[in-house]
Amino acid sequence: MVEVGVYYLLFGLVGLLTVYLIRIMGLLSSTDRRREAAPQGLIVTLVVLGSGGHTAEMMQLTYKLSPERYKITYVLATSDKTSIGKVEAVLGRALLSHEVAKIPRSREVGQSWVTSIFTTAYAGVASFFLVITTQPSLVLANGPGTCLPICTATFALRAAGILDSRIIFCESFCRIQSLSLTGRLLYFIADRFVVQWPQLVRR
Repeated sequence: MVEVGVYYLLFGLVGLLTVYLIRIMGLLSSTDRRREAAPQGLIVTLVVLGSGGHTAEMMQLTYKLSPERYKITYVLATSDKTSIGKVEAVLGRALLSHEVAKIPRSREVGQSWVTSIFTTAYAGVASFFLVITTQPSLVLANGPGTCLPICTATFALRAAGILDSRIIFCESFCRIQSLSLTGRLLYFIADRFVVQWPQLVRR
């Protein structure tokens, strides 16, 4: 009797996994998601920041977004000591209209690939929790490694039917001849993928 129960459980798990994979393949192959109109009402938005130039570029892209239209949560790595200062410098008192969330960094500069497996898993769990609690309609990213677990969690939850969110990836201005590693990884799950140089469009 126990063996029959185990078989039913395995069969059910395989069925659920199959349905989930079909859903993922449907999302990856869909072109309609790239042509959807903006949702009505307040747009809950996660803006993923990275230290250095990534943050400066993202602030240029987002600092004029109206708080009446966008409820923004700026996401940065816990070890990022510079981004919040840049956000404050650009937004000033307007920062009070937004929120700031921190997640663990998947991999620090110089960190070994072996130990990064564990830190990436930790960052992934934190990202899932953040995405579930904030329920974003939109995720904006431009290349820092911090955005990988956030975008992956958003796509996975959308594929599971838990979340209705869209991902916009804007490749960094400094990527002239080729896409960044993050861009290559997120190209297939981003609903809109933006590059800033014509030669990248051709690629």
